[in-house]
Order: sequence, then C-alpha cells, then structure tokens
Amino acid sequence: MKRNLFKVLLFAVVFASCSDDDNDIVGEVPTEPEPTAEVNVRLNEVQYLGNWVEIVNNGDNTVDLTDYFLCLGPGTYRKIGDLTVDGNLQLTAGSFLSVSYEMPNAEGGIGLYSNNSDFTDASTLVDFVQWGAGSTARENVAVEAGVWTAGEFVPVMGNADYTIIFDGEGTGASNWAETTTVTIGADNQLTVPEEVRSIVINEVQYGSKDLVELYNNGNVTVDLSQYWLCLGPGRYSQINEITPESGNIMLEPGAFLVLPFTMGNSEGLGLYSNNSFTSADAIVDFVQWGAAGSARENVAVEAGIWTAGEYVSAVRLDSYSIEYDGEGNSASDWSEEINPSLGLANDTEVAKTTFNITISNVINYLNVHTFTTPVGASDPGPLATNGAKYQISFKAVPGTKFTPVTMMANSNDWFLAPTDLNGIDLFPNGQALNGVDIADQLSLYDLGTEADNDPATFPPAGADVGPADSNTQVRLVEGRDTGDIYLTAVLDYANGDGNSAGTFTLTITAINTPDPGQPASSTNGFVVTPGIVVLHAQPEPLFTLGEEDRGVGLERIAEDGMPGELYGWFTETGSNGSPLRLASSLSVFSPGIVYAFNTESDPFFTQGAEVISGSGLEELSEDGNNAIAVSYFDNLGLPVAASNETAPIGPGGYLSFSIDVPQGQDYKLGISTMLVQTNDWFISYNNNGVALFDENGTPFSGTSESDESYLFDAGTETDQPVGFGSYQAPRQSGPNEGPADTNTTIRRVSRSLLMPLAGEAVTST
Repeated sequence: MKRNLFKVLLFAVVFASCSDDDNDIVGEVPTEPEPTAEVNVRLNEVQYLGNWVEIVNNGDNTVDLTDYFLCLGPGTYRKIGDLTVDGNLQLTAGSFLSVSYEMPNAEGGIGLYSNNSDFTDASTLVDFVQWGAGSTARENVAVEAGVWTAGEFVPVMGNADYTIIFDGEGTGASNWAETTTVTIGADNQLTVPEEVRSIVINEVQYGSKDLVELYNNGNVTVDLSQYWLCLGPGRYSQINEITPESGNIMLEPGAFLVLPFTMGNSEGLGLYSNNSFTSADAIVDFVQWGAAGSARENVAVEAGIWTAGEYVSAVRLDSYSIEYDGEGNSASDWSEEINPSLGLANDTEVAKTTFNITISNVINYLNVHTFTTPVGASDPGPLATNGAKYQISFKAVPGTKFTPVTMMANSNDWFLAPTDLNGIDLFPNGQALNGVDIADQLSLYDLGTEADNDPATFPPAGADVGPADSNTQVRLVEGRDTGDIYLTAVLDYANGDGNSAGTFTLTITAINTPDPGQPASSTNGFVVTPGIVVLHAQPEPLFTLGEEDRGVGLERIAEDGMPGELYGWFTETGSNGSPLRLASSLSVFSPGIVYAFNTESDPFFTQGAEVISGSGLEELSEDGNNAIAVSYFDNLGLPVAASNETAPIGPGGYLSFSIDVPQGQDYKLGISTMLVQTNDWFISYNNNGVALFDENGTPFSGTSESDESYLFDAGTETDQPVGFGSYQAPRQSGPNEGPADTNTTIRRVSRSLLMPLAGEAVTST
C-alpha cells in the first residue's frame, strides 16, 4: 500500500441504504420481519469476490443439504450436492458447511433454497443476503418470504480479501457486516475494514504524449475534481479543468485516471489535494525525472514522500514512459517502460501481432533507348530499303539482359522481340557479346490489339486506326522464322575504363524490304520501323505470352512504329524529379533488418542528420552487416528481426522476416538493407515509417506502401561509381576501408528504386 493514507475512517456501524426507514415516526422502532419458513439453516459468510459460501445449522437437528440450492438469479443456480464442499452435507446442529460457489462481483444477492421447484416461490427460500446494491434478482422473493427488507444491502468495499458475515441473529442487512478477517469454516470474527483514501501518480509519459496516470490504490472512491497537478510556479492545473484521456474523476478503488498535462524532459510533478503548492500537508504524491532540484522537490521531501537529490533517469526514447512499482517513495521505485500501459495496470502483458514481411528485389529496368533515325538520314523513319541501318550505343554491366523491339511495318500489330522472354544476356558466361548478330534470337509476335492482314489500316493510314483484334492475347505469329530472315542485329562491345561500364553498339540492318512491285502485305518483305531497346534484370520486361498488352506504350510500336509513348513511360519522374521506373543500378541487396518503433520518427536515422553512433547503420550501409543494428534495437527494447536470408539477394530474389509487434502502441515499420554495389547506400522507408495498425487496431497487410521506400546515402564513405568502386563491399579486402565522406549527413539519392513490401499480418495467439 502506498504512502499518504492521509484520511482514515472506521466504519463504526454497518448501515443499510435506500430503505423506507427515512419515513418512520421519530422514536418508533421498526418491527423486524419474521421469516415464513422455519429458520434453522442460515447463510453465515459470503466471500463475494471469491468462491466460497458458508452455511451454518442454527437448529437442533441434522439437516441434509444435498438437494438444497444456491441461486444468484435466473440461470445462475447450483445444487449444493453437485458442488465442492468443505464439511458434511449432513449438517449437524451448530456445524458449518463451506460450499465452493463463484461469486459475481461487488454487487449481488444470493438465496439459499430448499429445492429448485421454483426460485420465485417464497416458500422454498430458506435465507438470503444482498450486498453492494439493492434490487438484485431474488430480492423480491426474499421480501415476500420475510427474510429481507426491500432496498437494503450490505455495504462493501469491493476488496477480494474481505467477506461479509452474519451476526447469528435476525434477518436483514443490519445483521450482516463486512470483515477483513475471513473465517470460512469457523466462527465469524468481525474486523471492520478501514477506509483508506490513497491516490498515487502511477505512470508518466512526458515525451511524445504528455500524459499522467493516477491510480486509486485505496479502498474508497475519491472525488479528484478539486485536486491539482503542479510542476512549479505558474505551471499547474486543477483536475476538474482537464478533460480526461480515459477514466473518471470520481476515481473508484483499483481504477485509473489518465490526464493530458504538458511536461518537459526534466521535471518534478506533484499531485495536490488543494492549491497550497508549498504546503507539505497538501501534497499527495510526487515524482521527479531527468534531474534533481525541481520546484516542488523540497515540498515532497518535507512531506516525507521523496528524497532530496533523487530523480528517475530520463527515458531513452520519447515514446517511453516512467512507471511506479506500487511501493515505496524513492526514485528506485520508478522505471522506464517501453510500451506504456496508461489506463491499465503497470504489469499488464501487452498483446502482440506477428507480421510476416517480404522485401523483394524488383530492380528491373536499368535503362532504355530508342532508335528512330536511319544512319545518314536527318529525320526519323523506317528502313525502307535493303542496307538501311539504325545504330545506337549503350552501357551495360554483367547480369544485364537486353530486349530490342521493332515493328513489322507491313502488318497491323506485329513486332520483333527476343524469343527468350528472359531477354538476351549481354554477358553469357561472363563474356560480353562482341561482333555477334543476335537476329536469330528474335521472333515475330502478334500484340493482339488490331485485326490482322488489313492493308487499308497499315501505316501510314494513321495511328491506331484498325479494328480491334478478336483475340486480344499476345502470341507468336505462326509459320514465321526467326528475325535473321528480316534483318541483321549486330552487337559490338568496347571495354570500360575500370571506373565505368563497357559500351555496346547495336547496328540493325534491313535485308528483306518489300518488293515495290507487289501489293503491301504481311508476306511481302519486312519494313523495319523505329523501336526501343530495354536493358533489364528480370524476365518479361514488356509483355507476357497469353496475356493482353499492358497498355503502357508497346501498342504504339507494334501498330505504328512509334516508340515515344513507351519511352516516356519508362522515363517518367516523380514529384522530386527521380525516375519512377528506372533503377539506379543492377545491384543485389544485403541481408537486412525490419524493426518497429512507437516514436514519432524513426530512431534508426534522421534524414539530414549524421549516423547515430552505435546504431549499426554504418556497418549495414557500407558492408551489409546487420548484426550491430539488431543489437541496437534489442538494447532499446524495440521489436527487430534480421532477414532469414544470410546471403545477398539479386533481382527477383527476396528477404523474408517475422516480427512480433505490441498492439495498441502506434507502432510503425522500418526497413533497411544495403545496395551492395555502392559505398554506403541503403534502402529504407522515409523517417515516418509505415503504420502497422490502423485507427481501429487492424494490422496492416499488403504492398500498398512500397512506394514509400527510398535510396539513401549514409554519408559515411566517399561515393565511387556504382558497381566499380574499389572500396565497395564486393571489391574491397575488408570492411570499412573507404575514405570518409566530406558530406556526413544522411540524404536521399536522387535515383528511384521501387521495392514492394509484401506480407500477411497474422495475429499471434
């Protein structure tokens, strides 16, 4: 029990409320009701918040209680012979029988019946007692039986350690009283409970929430409307002027009241019964944190509820609280709480939700180029004569796939593209394609957007003018050979300088243009149109066989030989100017971490600030080492999980995690993994994270927040060309070898990297 038991009252008498005695003539003594049944078996003691009822035989003869019943109301009755008892069901004169029977709460009424023929029949009711409130289910039966007076009840304090006992004579509430001495199975002993008024400061969340929790650890309801919270001169509020976050100002025993109250990171908070803030008699409770010597410390010391110079250590994160252990008056009775339990007992176990999270490496589109103007020409156009050429150059690194696309202009919607839908590997077996004609690796496809073999709608009849195809699926054109019968497509390669990628040059030459003497048709040669080259990492970059066109611009190439729309889709930028679809590089992700935080912003890093010492971000972003970051979050007490995968994952791969997150604490998700081909770049959410629960507490599930992931530079190591730096993890001899970055702030890399977050949220059991 806590200090400041400043007002103690004894119940000198046990009284009944809500009776008609208020209307009695002065001096007239009410007549005690007489029972209609013979009273020889009586209820003697009731553990109203426990599970025992004691029955006594006050008669002269043994009574068989086997077929007697206890009844609290409709549907809540039990035969005594079916219950666990302590004593003999053949109850001899003067003996006790203790019956295990679960009581409801601090308000109830129980009847003892001779049988269960009819619980509304007064002739079967043997005895009755009612506590906490009147008008319980069987009160009217007891009144009719003459063993109770309507509206009367035994006052109780609602303490599970107390019982109510019968004085051995008469009937009605005046013959019962609450006692602190439990005597189930023995003679009753009345020890009148003390009335204890005690309110304590129980928990303080001063960082991000500014909330104070008060707890009634006494045994009577206390009206807190005239109480005050005070930090010092000019910084106080009367409780009746504060709108509670939860709870009631009429604070019942064992209940909590949570109040908003603005506080700082170093304070001393006093709870006062009035506004005499320098009076030791008025201060009820006190706690001091962050530093000693606050304005009301001396008042608390004088009152004997604090020790001069003591204070509770400041919380490490502003989402944490400090909470009281329930005993004592010193700073050591307070501790940091990671998951505040405002409105609940401080030892309440927090329910958790298990989230299964997948971070997929969806790096795909690395670059895109169009070929539109024939060699030697000044304007864009098709290759209408044999020997006419397109030529473009582009850089690529090992692992890059290559997908060129050009239209067969003398068709409605046919186009050449790689036979292997994975794309053409520019570095098979690690060697660059050089002097290689890849035309035989191309096939003719029907996009399924325009009806075939309609010369009237061939270009230049107009863009997108043909009737729709009845078969809308992308498919191979039947009966056609590979692209080497229509054109040559030669790749030449020049090595890079060691700090940049090598350069490929693609030369497309027409070799089977139409015979001008024959009508235009899809069987009369092949007109090569302007097209596009896509450098990518994953399969099927533009279309999927058996599915409809994706509607992002391939139709304009396949029908009209116009690559501009598709090129525009690839190169589209977001609001900050970063490309939405072109990845920063062909890279793998290191083993990563996911974590949850209940602070306003991410405790792992802050954009515009330097790396937090000991956080593990430097080790993760430079070397792909996630172990230190896991320890950092473990030490903070926040949920964290390392990826199940311990080796880097490339495009198409994924990192998987499982993390348990407390409910009801506004937790957000953070993620982090290194972009391996860099010096110190990492992928993460922006500093706000992603909310893991909505306002109703429903766990988040899905990939809708994937576009909130970004590429960051940790600012710890000088950047080198992506994929070529000698101090980048794949090429350096050991960790942390590169020179320090002159810009030490964490900042966004102005390149896009989309990284879907997938996973199912599953509530833990």
